[in-house]
Amino acid sequence: MHDVTIILTGTIRPNVEMVARAEVDQRIEDYLSCISFYLENTDRPIIFAENSGFDPKTSLEFQALLNHPRFRWESVKPHPDLSKGKGFQEFYTLDQLADRELFGEYIVKITGRYLVRNVSSLIAKMSAPLHIDLHQKMRVAITGFFGVETEFYRTHFYGKYAEANDDQGRFIEHVLFETIRNEKLGKLIDLLPENAQYEGISGSHGNSMARNPYKMKIRSVERAINRSLGIKKFLIEY
Repeated sequence: MHDVTIILTGTIRPNVEMVARAEVDQRIEDYLSCISFYLENTDRPIIFAENSGFDPKTSLEFQALLNHPRFRWESVKPHPDLSKGKGFQEFYTLDQLADRELFGEYIVKITGRYLVRNVSSLIAKMSAPLHIDLHQKMRVAITGFFGVETEFYRTHFYGKYAEANDDQGRFIEHVLFETIRNEKLGKLIDLLPENAQYEGISGSHGNSMARNPYKMKIRSVERAINRSLGIKKFLIEY
């Protein structure tokens, strides 16, 4: 996969409700750790899209990163409607980056506080216009990590943030799942090439993102079977 830009989304000062890990110093530490990991373990340009107005020049650690040749900090003003939740704001932020023409041909979007240990392997194996894990039972698309062609994003996902509303239980994960189904995009998408090896703490529920290793072995088998049969979503939940 060529011309890949990694987009890390970030909110250092939480501006919406339903955020479990809300302490600013804690979040800064999380973001710094992840940014450093992706710089050290990939050779791709990295954009950190921050939407709370935090000034990186007020942090010595972030100042040091600003001079890295593959790192770019992009400040994006949040959508003025702060009532609709994290996914609403995150995909509004992605739309602003698209408007600024910062994507390149293909983007790998990662929630900025999530460390995906096998990121290089995942990127190397991506070939579909959209790689994203879909779950049939819950009717969600997993947005913590996915890869997408810029043109696909502009055509199918741009503006979809407006349909999300966490207070009503309609998360951006539901919106993307329904978009893929309703627009009959199955031929253009694929599951992630392998299980994403998450580390970090969820901002939604405050628990570890690490998966049970035994369940992940089962998931790997299911992933391989689904891919061999051309099934683009997981049917088993656990």
